[in-house]
This record gives sequence, structure tokens and C-alpha cells, in this order.
Amino acid sequence: MATIQEALMMVVDSLQAGQPAQAEHICRQILAVESENGNALYLQGVAQAQTGRLDEAGNSFAAALARNAGNPDIHLNLGRVHLLSGRFQEAERSLRSCLALVPGHAGARVELAKTLSSLDRFDEAAETAQEVLRTDPVSPDARAVLSDARREANDPTSAEEHARAGLRTAPGHPQLLCALGLALFQQSRIVEAVDALTDAVAGDARDWRAHFNLCRIYLGLGRLAEAWQHLDQGYAAYPDGPFAGRARRFPEPRWAGESLAGERLRVWQPYAIGEEILYAGLYGEIAERAERVVIDTTPKLLPLFRRSFPGIDFIPRTDPPVTKVDGITRQCSAFDLMRWLRPTEAAIPARRRYLAADPSAVTDSRRHFEALGAGRKVGISWTSSSTADTGKSLTLEALRPLFGLPGVVFVTLQYGDHEKEIRALRDRHGLVLHPPGDFDPFTDIDRLAGAIVALDAVVSIPNVTAHLADALGVPTVLLTRPFVQNFSLREGRSLWCPNIRPVFREADDAAAIERLVDAACARLLEILSGTAA
Repeated sequence: MATIQEALMMVVDSLQAGQPAQAEHICRQILAVESENGNALYLQGVAQAQTGRLDEAGNSFAAALARNAGNPDIHLNLGRVHLLSGRFQEAERSLRSCLALVPGHAGARVELAKTLSSLDRFDEAAETAQEVLRTDPVSPDARAVLSDARREANDPTSAEEHARAGLRTAPGHPQLLCALGLALFQQSRIVEAVDALTDAVAGDARDWRAHFNLCRIYLGLGRLAEAWQHLDQGYAAYPDGPFAGRARRFPEPRWAGESLAGERLRVWQPYAIGEEILYAGLYGEIAERAERVVIDTTPKLLPLFRRSFPGIDFIPRTDPPVTKVDGITRQCSAFDLMRWLRPTEAAIPARRRYLAADPSAVTDSRRHFEALGAGRKVGISWTSSSTADTGKSLTLEALRPLFGLPGVVFVTLQYGDHEKEIRALRDRHGLVLHPPGDFDPFTDIDRLAGAIVALDAVVSIPNVTAHLADALGVPTVLLTRPFVQNFSLREGRSLWCPNIRPVFREADDAAAIERLVDAACARLLEILSGTAA
């Protein structure tokens, strides 16, 4: 009969041989004899983590720590489990505990860099990754973190350089391929991004970020079957991770497309406001299928959504979210609604409007616009506050030919302080861009909706204004690159937004932008004359 020590060595051999089930079986035999054996508990956790049972692994590591809090490897592996489970703050605590015991622990510093990146603390993540590279210049994980940090700082070119530098010493490394794909995606180099992300999931089928971003790209291309396939694979790899990669934990089972008769569904929304408005196009349908629907919503959208969908209960979205709502039997993300209600292109209705503006706000805006003088009234939004703008913003100077169209009065729908740019347009060229009224378009979405409905048309880059105008049924000229994931543009149309009429910006040079503006002028005149297809 083997001694306990000999049995522990057998566990290590099994783990090294890639036999975690055998290793766990031996650990259980040891623990049946010595239930307090910390080494067996730790190795059991390693075996469970290798088979993807992260919650069980975390429990085993926690039990091992209770018996041996001075073992840095237990802290390290518990941190890894927390990171893989999306419990990023817990991961940081465990990894810092490891580093407190062994300050130069290379593995803990790499995992801490990944964790800080997952917490959106990209400067700290980059600094930690640089510390790793000073002692290990070829660390692929550190290079991947640096790439992600530069991309999040809206520097996709440097992000690409870091990813390619890592791949030169670690060809085929899945995380570096994923980082490269995301950097290329941010540069709108879609074909190259798909190739890199596809290679990433070929190397690691559990790379949920690569799967989710392939889903985003295929949605933008209108290739729904491939998009949903990658969404399913992403959820399988990271069950608690929504499309944006932040865990949202709710006690009810997730809705997976089955009948909702008699069910009370809670829909949570982890996305930006533009996406919230886009997915609101599904709310009326889901309300018809369930006994009750409760939807988490950004607070400033509450008045608009409550008016538009009186049969749905809307609650303010918080972060972290309210995890328990009385009476709920099922839950899902807003993106899941698209997954199950739009399985194919044929399931997309040709509706024109699904949001309802406040009638009094519409009346006030029409009165305000009439006072601006004769002419068709057109709203304009030209810039984005997004840190991942990827070059979609324009300047009023570049758009100057648009403002010279005869018989058209332009109204700014742009949020933020752009008074200096608007004044320069007037002083240099005598072109006036009027305010929409006495409200802030950023904070008062309800009044903004009323103003948009009172207009004859809208011209916008891809942003909240464009989504809102489409949802309100107002024809919109979209100034855009050929690929924008939330609009699915092709053949002069948007798959998801029937009121959008895109004109394309092929490059960033002056000639390309001039062609874009000329096309926008022509498309707007078609809309205003009623000849647009």
C-alpha cells in the first residue's frame, strides 16, 4: 500500500501526464484517509481546474489555503480560477497575496496584468506587463496584455505592433492572435481580423473573447448563422460572460429560446446606449411571448422606453446590477433576444418605427424649428466621444458642402461642447448650425427624441443619434466606414435599421472624405425630395 507521500507523487505524475480525472480520484482517496491534507486539497483543485470545473476548484483551493495560507502557489491558482470565472476583484486579491509572499513571482505578475486589464485598469495592466517583460522579454501573455492596453487607449497601431512582436517569438499563441485580431478589428481591417480571431479559436476553443468578437464581426456582415455559432461557443467557454465580457450573475436559469408561456422574464442590458436602443426593437415581441417582462435600462432611457412599451416593467440599470427581482422565473441578456428572435435574416421584420417620442416635446420642437425660418429641417451629429472611435468622427469644416445645400436648415443634435467649432463655421463661411432647443442632447434623451421626430431627416455618424433616429422612424443618412457592426451595412441598406441610408468613407485622406460628403449631399437631397429608394 502506498504511503500518503507516495500517493501525492502519483497525483503530480497524473497531472503532468494530462490525466486530471485520475489525479482527482487519487486525491479523493487521500482525503478519505486524511481529510485535512492541504496538499491533496490543493492538487484536487488543480485537477478540477484542468477539467473546467472552476467553482469546485475554487472551493478546493480555499480549503487548502485554510490549512496552508503561506503557500504562494495556492494563492496563484485561486487567482487564476477567479480570473477565468470573471471574479476579477477576487482574482486581484489572491494574486497580490501571492506576490506578498514572493514579490518577484513571474506567474503571479502575468496573471495580475491580465486581471487589471479585465478590470479596465489598463495603465496599471501595461505597467505590470512591462515589469514582466523586463525579466522575461519574450513573455507572450505580457505582450498580449500590452496589446490590449494600447487598443483600449485607442492606439490600435501600437496594439498590432505588440501582438505581432509576441507572435514572432510565440507563433500561434491564441491570446496573441486574439489581441492581434482585436487590434485589426479596431482598424476596420475586417478580413485580417477574422483570420486572426479564427486562428485564435483554432488554437484555444475556450477563447471566449475571440468567439464573441467573431460573433460581432459576422453580425456586422449579416452572416447570422456564423455569428450565433460563435456566440454559443463563447458562452460555452465563459457561461457567465455577456457579450461585453463582464459577468452578470442572476439566480434564475437563463432563457435559451424555449416557450415563455407563463414565464416571467428579466432582460439585462450590459451594452452602451446605442445598442440598448437597437435591441429595444425586440422588446415588443418578447412581451407578447412572456407573462411578464422586466428590463434593466439606463436611467435616462426610462421615460422613452416606458412610453413606447407600456406592457413592460423597466427598472434602472445599475452596476453591479440588482441581482434579484421578485417573481422572475427566467433571465437573459438583451443580446440573447436577438439570438433567439432573429435566428435568420428572414425573421427580421421590415418595420419602420418602434419608439414613441413625447408628443409635447415634438410639438415644442416643431415650434422651435419653424421659428428658424423657411426650409427643410435636418439634424446633424458628426463626432463621437468613444475612446474606440476608430476614425468615424468628422469635422464641421469637412462637412461644409453639406451646410451649403439650398433650402435646408441644419440643427445640431451633437452632444458635448462644440460651440467653438460651430462658431468657427459661422465666422469663416457664414454657415449657421442651429441649436435643437433649450435642453442637453446628452442628458435629456426624451427631449432629443422629440426633436428628431420634428425633423425632416438626420445626418449622422454611427452613434446613439443614428440609432435613435432609426428607431423613431426618421430617415437618416449614415456617414460611415463600410463595416459597422451594429448596423450590418450592405447594398445601401442596414440589415437592422431600415431607416438608415449609408454613404461610405473608404479612407481618411481628404479626397476620400470629400467623396463621402458629396455622396451625403446627394443622398440627403434624394430623401428630402422623396426619391430615395
